Amino acid sequence: MFRKVETPGGGVARNLYAGTLAVGLLIVLAAGLPGHMTTDSVIQLAEGRAGEQQSFNPAFMSWLLGRFDSLLSGTALFVAFSVALLFGALAALPRLAGRVHVLAAPVLALVILSPQVLIYQGAVWKDVFFANSAIAGTVLLAISAERGALRGAGLAAWVSGLVLLVVAALVRQNGVLALGAAALAFGLAAGFRHSWRRGLGATAAVLTAGLVLFLAVGLVMTRVMPSTSPQAAGAGLRVIQHFDLVGVAARDPNASFAPLEAADPRAAATLRSLAPQGYNPERVDTIGNAPGLGETLWQTPEGAVARTWTHVAITEFPDYAAHRLEVFRQAFLTPDLLACLPVTTGVQGPEAVLEELGMPSRQDRRDRELYNYATWFFDTPVLSHLTYALLSLGVMVALVLRGRPSDWVMAGLQAGALAFAGSFLVIALACDYRYLYFLDLAALFGLVHLALDPPWAAIRRRFQT
Repeated sequence: MFRKVETPGGGVARNLYAGTLAVGLLIVLAAGLPGHMTTDSVIQLAEGRAGEQQSFNPAFMSWLLGRFDSLLSGTALFVAFSVALLFGALAALPRLAGRVHVLAAPVLALVILSPQVLIYQGAVWKDVFFANSAIAGTVLLAISAERGALRGAGLAAWVSGLVLLVVAALVRQNGVLALGAAALAFGLAAGFRHSWRRGLGATAAVLTAGLVLFLAVGLVMTRVMPSTSPQAAGAGLRVIQHFDLVGVAARDPNASFAPLEAADPRAAATLRSLAPQGYNPERVDTIGNAPGLGETLWQTPEGAVARTWTHVAITEFPDYAAHRLEVFRQAFLTPDLLACLPVTTGVQGPEAVLEELGMPSRQDRRDRELYNYATWFFDTPVLSHLTYALLSLGVMVALVLRGRPSDWVMAGLQAGALAFAGSFLVIALACDYRYLYFLDLAALFGLVHLALDPPWAAIRRRFQT
């Protein structure tokens, strides 16, 4: 059950935390509404409004934008809902802590004023909505774990948490890692509290129910959001393969591309000659700088690129690994932060699509002031994924050492965020800062969780025993 212990002055600390949360919510909504949009989000809104999938973005995200747009034209309602997920999770944290320490309010205030919350929460990006959904879902599972029984409120929290984690996986292709980490952590909580047999059952229940729901909704999406492009379904994987082949060819023009040589010798020759011109580990888009390279790769015989990619990943592994490590370095360490689009404000996108939506481009005074605010943090640890990876590890260790049932689940949030960030070692296509946003937000959320009830005494007792 939840602990009811209060620190001296705990009532004041609790009120300060609640007040900071309420004021912070208003500030974030004032900064973000009706939403900051880029090309991706503009296209997804158009897809959702039309009920057709044209890009290789997740169909569920486009569908969701369309549903909110049907209730209130534009993205304001969607942004408000997304922000409510994060702030609802923050509001629920005292239920896990059982008390509110005086540190909680100032730590929460600093987190809210970070660019990751103040500005990013207004962005209409799947990366932001995924992070908010995964965090809120994990908190609900933690509440269920703390109750220790799947009945009443505990069951309601379990079901709600599972649904939000599935939603998170549906809007971000590699977001299923957050679901997997939460399932494992929920099982560990049950295992330490009851028995390992029960723990395995708890993990299996979350995974099975989550995957069944994920597949069922995915199947429904193929009907409610039919694709107008037959190639869209596999386009994301195909782009990764193109990027990897160009990366290896740029490093070693003499590398073996045997399957492509056999299927389309002209394409193989074009790849070798133009790869150095079209390759930049910062982003896949630069393939377009080599005229004819991208078009040639897309026009190869069916299956040739996939076979060549598999061949290269095995026979040319040193070059493949070097390319992938460099791409990941750009995404994780962002050595040239400005090239990695650290923040965006306003509304930008294809003019034709904006006109179709009846949504003019926007860069007003508020947008400029928000961007200027973000520049204060450029080239500082505040906008550094490495900072948050280290913070996430620290939070996870502290939670495991304290060892409450909910701590195991919340530690799973950190593990899921780190695994999610690590997955970009093999799938990263660009260094855009938003791609690893989940890592930053999960670490900041974990910091607030620890500040509510600092684990110093519990950890000290753990080491003394």
